[in-house]
Amino acid sequence: MRVIISTRTPLVVYLDKRYLLAFKICMLLVSLPFLYDVFIILSSGLADSGEYVVKRGEGWGYYAYLFKKSAFAFLFVWLGTLGSKDKLNTPES
Repeated sequence: MRVIISTRTPLVVYLDKRYLLAFKICMLLVSLPFLYDVFIILSSGLADSGEYVVKRGEGWGYYAYLFKKSAFAFLFVWLGTLGSKDKLNTPES
């Protein structure tokens, strides 16, 4: 039996200090439409992708669309909060 331990680190963007605040604000602003879509999907129970409209519980399309929007929202929120750091704190590898 082999045990594999992952040495992966989470996605982190290292920027110069002068660009860091602008990058964080930009990423949080980009996440807002995705967060709004997630809110609408959860509150209405309908996933409207423009081509298909799926009600909650009628199939996996609702959950797939919800997952897609949630994944993008999480990515941009992550980059706007903990996923961006000052270039001076770059870890040695």
